[in-house]
Amino acid sequence: MDRPQELVKPVKRRFIYLTFALAMLVELVPLPSGSTRWLPDFVGLLILYWVINLPSRVNIGTAFALGLMADVATAGLFGQHALAYSVTAYLALLRQRQLVMFNLGQQALAVLALMLTNQAIMVVVRMITGAAFVGWGYFLPPLIGALLWPLLTKLLVLPYRHHSL
Repeated sequence: MDRPQELVKPVKRRFIYLTFALAMLVELVPLPSGSTRWLPDFVGLLILYWVINLPSRVNIGTAFALGLMADVATAGLFGQHALAYSVTAYLALLRQRQLVMFNLGQQALAVLALMLTNQAIMVVVRMITGAAFVGWGYFLPPLIGALLWPLLTKLLVLPYRHHSL
């Protein structure tokens, strides 16, 4: 796998907001029961993408705000997504300079670890509040997300590449 292309044109804030709005809409689409068990957390994936590639624009505060929005949108336990997104954004920022230099395969493995951490935080928060363990199938979406990481990276870089003829 090749190394991700650098963002050569400046990324507009509108584009970042648009990607998060689309991810939030995807999370809200009503799907048949059972089909959501394998879908990755697209908001969490985008937070990781932007934190890794543009930490000056998307940071822990952004992750926290998006987490609160995700909590409201999904009618989940308030603060659960905010905590999980903030922690994973922090962990990604700790190694951001290394992650940006990794090839897409290595980045996908790091994203897998971060998304598994995200899911583990959500499970622990639910269990602390008295919910039962949801089962090991709850940890499948991070794997799907890691597999989608190279495609996501290619798609988000596409509008900002210089096209030379």
